[in-house]
Amino acid sequence: MTDPTTLTTEARTVLDVIRRRRTVDITLLKPDPVPRDVLEHVLTAGTWAPTHGLTQPWRFTVFTGEARTRLGEIFAQAYAAGTAADRGSESALAAQRARALKAPAWISLELHVPSTSRFPLWEEQAALSSAAQTMLLAATAFGLAGKWASGAVMISPVTAAALGAPSLMGFLYLGYPNAGVPDSTRAPLADKVTWAE
Repeated sequence: MTDPTTLTTEARTVLDVIRRRRTVDITLLKPDPVPRDVLEHVLTAGTWAPTHGLTQPWRFTVFTGEARTRLGEIFAQAYAAGTAADRGSESALAAQRARALKAPAWISLELHVPSTSRFPLWEEQAALSSAAQTMLLAATAFGLAGKWASGAVMISPVTAAALGAPSLMGFLYLGYPNAGVPDSTRAPLADKVTWAE
């Protein structure tokens, strides 16, 4: 492996951001709002993800401030329409409403496959996944933390319909961490890679 001291500053920065990205629970975020210009940089980064044939099958709806109350209502409606045993419980629906207020920013991951796309669905889903990862890396570079949430409410057809999206692959929630991000490890490269030389 290349000696880290011989890497360019740009390479070191990119590799450092990749290694620092973490999934952070919503309870570990500060309530502080994320500036719009920072979110615009994060979203712009997402649009530079790989996309076969430049179909760019992603659309994003950003919920901040008071708009999160609307998002909470959408989550509650989706939960009520789901299959959870407590879907009729007012406390369960209240928890869904409250969830949306726990992160300062939410970004929907909407899959809009162009009708002219000649590529299989999985490639379009992979493009949106790449956009999500790119946004998470950009968010990390700005000192943000968060998670790609993809539970039943996040991908519900009810939620998608409320956003005018054909389908959803979840939401990114973002905010500033209220403490250091957790450490993590990965399996050694040798456990995952076969070299054919």
